[in-house]
Amino acid sequence: MLRWITSHSEYAEFFQPDFQLRTAYFYVPVLYTEGETAVGITISRKIGKAVKRNLLKRRIKSWLRSNRDNLPLGYRFNLVAKKGATDLEWQQLSLELSKIAVQLQSRVRYGNG
Repeated sequence: MLRWITSHSEYAEFFQPDFQLRTAYFYVPVLYTEGETAVGITISRKIGKAVKRNLLKRRIKSWLRSNRDNLPLGYRFNLVAKKGATDLEWQQLSLELSKIAVQLQSRVRYGNG
């Protein structure tokens, strides 16, 4: 099950993550939880205009919905976009998010988190 993080109090918990993942276009703080996986998306106004930010959010949500089985249960993570993320084509974005999913799975599998 995949749940979206919406409240400010849930986002505030990411200031002290259990571990972090980094790629060229995303910073991902991760928290351990019991039960379902929860995902937040943060795209700063520094990244670009609202149209580009919203397009990026829609693409990320679409990828997460179609790949929810690749995400481990019991984790909350926040995808924080870096500069340049709004300029990614769909294939590049999909590859970048796949890298994050693989890194997350390996941390869970080998207990490095």
